[in-house]
Amino acid sequence: MTYVFWHSYLMFHQAPYIRALAELPGNTVHWCVTEDVPAYYRGRGYPLPDTGQVRVHIAPTPEQLADLARLPGSVQVFFGLRGFALPLAAFKASLGAPVHRFLMTENRYEPGARLLPRWLLYTWDALRYRRHLRGVFCIGHSGRYGGTRFFSACGYPRDRIVPFLHVVDGAPLPPATPPPDGHKEILYVGQLIPRKRVDLLLQAFSRLDEPRARLRIIGKGPLEQDLQSLARQLGIAGRVSFVPGMPNAGIAEAMAAADALVLPSRFDGWGAVVNEALMVGTPVICSNRCGASDVIDPGRNGYVFEAGSAPALLERLRSVCRDFRWDRAALANTESIRLGGPVAAARFQHHALRLLARRATRQPTAPTPVALERAMHQGEHQP
Repeated sequence: MTYVFWHSYLMFHQAPYIRALAELPGNTVHWCVTEDVPAYYRGRGYPLPDTGQVRVHIAPTPEQLADLARLPGSVQVFFGLRGFALPLAAFKASLGAPVHRFLMTENRYEPGARLLPRWLLYTWDALRYRRHLRGVFCIGHSGRYGGTRFFSACGYPRDRIVPFLHVVDGAPLPPATPPPDGHKEILYVGQLIPRKRVDLLLQAFSRLDEPRARLRIIGKGPLEQDLQSLARQLGIAGRVSFVPGMPNAGIAEAMAAADALVLPSRFDGWGAVVNEALMVGTPVICSNRCGASDVIDPGRNGYVFEAGSAPALLERLRSVCRDFRWDRAALANTESIRLGGPVAAARFQHHALRLLARRATRQPTAPTPVALERAMHQGEHQP
C-alpha cells in the first residue's frame, strides 16, 4: 500500500507511527511538508524527527505536489484542511484522481464563545469536502467534549470518524530516585497561558492537606508573574517552584522523577505531555477537555477530572498522593508499547483498510443550528 501524508512540518508527535508504517511489509510511505521543523520548535529544543524509511518531500514544487497527490490507488492523508496551505493544495490537486482520501484532525470542540463560529466554519468545510473523503481520523475522539460529537455535528458521517492519537518517541531513562525527604511531587509542563488553567492547579494544590507535597511548574508564558503572585496569595509559594524552561532531556527526567503529571487545560486538542509522562512510568491527571484523556484508564495509569472544577482536581490529587499504587517500570513498559509507533501504525492501517472495504454510504443532509444544539447537548451527563 502506498501512503502519502501531507503536513505543514515534520511533526515530532506524528513521526513515530509514520516511520513504523513504512516498516510494515508492502508499504511505501511519502511524507510531504512545507518545512522540516519550524524555528519556534527548534528554539524549544525539538530535534529533527527520525523518519526512517519514509520518503520525505520538503516544500514540493507544484509538479511534485500534483504527482504525489494523484498516485493511483494511494491513500492520501491530509492533516487539516483549514489553516494549512500544503494539505489543502494537495487535497484539491487529488480531486478526480483514483486515490483514497482521509482527513486527520485534532478535536475542535472547545466550549465557549468560539464554538458556534468554529462549528459554522467546519460545517462549511464538511459540505465542500466530505463526499471526497473515505473517513476522518480524529485525534481526541471520545467523551462528551470529544471530536466525534463535534465533527458529526458538522456533517461528517459518525461511522466514518475513527479514534486516533498523537504519538511520541519514548525516552529511555534509568529508574527515578525518590526525593530524599519522601515528599510527593506533582508536575505541570506546558505554556503559562489562560487556556492551560494552571491557576486551577494552584488553587487545588493549595487545598491539598499533604504538607510534604510539592508542585513543580515547568514552562513560560504571559501568565508567569500572575501565577507566581497567586501562589504567594494562596500561601503555597514555598512548596511551588517555577522553572521557565529546560532541554527536552531535562523535562523527561523531571517527568520520570514526578509522582504525577497534571494537565488541567480548559481545552487541548490532545496534549502530548500525557504520552511523554506515561511512557516514563508517571501517572497523569488531566481534564476531560483534553484529547489525551482518551488514553487514560482511571485508576491504572491516572485519572480524568471535570474541567474547571478545583474540587474535582483536588480529589484526584488526593487519590494520587494517598491511594494510587503502581510499578513505575511496569507502567513505563506497558505505555511505551501501547502508545508507541508500531501499535499506532497497525491501528492506523487497520482503520484505513476497514473504511476502504466499506461501500460508500449516502451523505447526510446539511446540519442546522438546531442540529448543532442537539448534538452538543446530547449525552451531556455521559462520561
